[in-house]
Amino acid sequence: MFGSCAGAAIWPQQLGPYERKALRPFVVTDRTLQDEYGEEGGEEADYGSFHVLADRFKDTTGAYAASLEMRDRPLRVGNYLFTCSGKCPKDLATLVKALPRLTQAPVSVLKDYLPAKGMLPNSERYIMGPVSLHKDLPQISESAVALQFGAEGAVARYRLPKGEVTLAIFSYPTLEMARQQAPAYEKTPGVIVKRSGALVALVAPATADKAVDPAEAQKLLAQINYQASFSWNEPLPIVVKPQTAAQMVLGIITLAGIVLGFCLASGLAFGAIRVIARKFGYSSADESLTTLSLSGK
Repeated sequence: MFGSCAGAAIWPQQLGPYERKALRPFVVTDRTLQDEYGEEGGEEADYGSFHVLADRFKDTTGAYAASLEMRDRPLRVGNYLFTCSGKCPKDLATLVKALPRLTQAPVSVLKDYLPAKGMLPNSERYIMGPVSLHKDLPQISESAVALQFGAEGAVARYRLPKGEVTLAIFSYPTLEMARQQAPAYEKTPGVIVKRSGALVALVAPATADKAVDPAEAQKLLAQINYQASFSWNEPLPIVVKPQTAAQMVLGIITLAGIVLGFCLASGLAFGAIRVIARKFGYSSADESLTTLSLSGK
């Protein structure tokens, strides 16, 4: 587990039915990489029957990237990473949802572009800055990636018929940025590059003494195709289902019947009032009629 400094204030005195016995800070291990991933702090707590460690990050993507660097993949819940020892609760993922500053935002979809076929187990990595770039993809320079544009990358190793290769996919905020950077990648010796929309994908040798087979690289790159995504902040439109349409028609018929009934009842009531008024000798000025006889002129 990555280390952290004290003062994170993560574990409560009471975690569900479990009472905290002791609290300890982490020991710092790799501060530079953790800072790049946005690590905020962590704590280790003793709840009697089990020990649990928590590491909190600024966002879920940072927590996801940090989890990939660990040999034993931890439990990730939002922007937290957890490792547990002892008689760990089966509902630990539910219990920790009450921890402070936990966010459940979705992880970047960039990882989903990595083909599953041929990927070596636990070889995925996520690049968020220069430290992770030099560590996980040293073949590519910072100038080629242009991290200042907000680029991020997903990396994995693949076993192909003619040997292992490294596949990396970098995402840029706009299509124009990706188009501008693609030629810089192509200048890297031994690298096969493909641009698809706002993505730049490349296949590089797994080691410096190996070469990439162009035909195999193109087959791997052919599986990567950019799909634009966007966030919708307005309320979703009403989806008209068959039962909804039937209820709508029934409501219209019911409303029309009520209106017609009201009109009929109003007409009958008005007519009855006029008849009763005439029976009792009442007539209004509107009912008077003047006739002219013009036959004698």
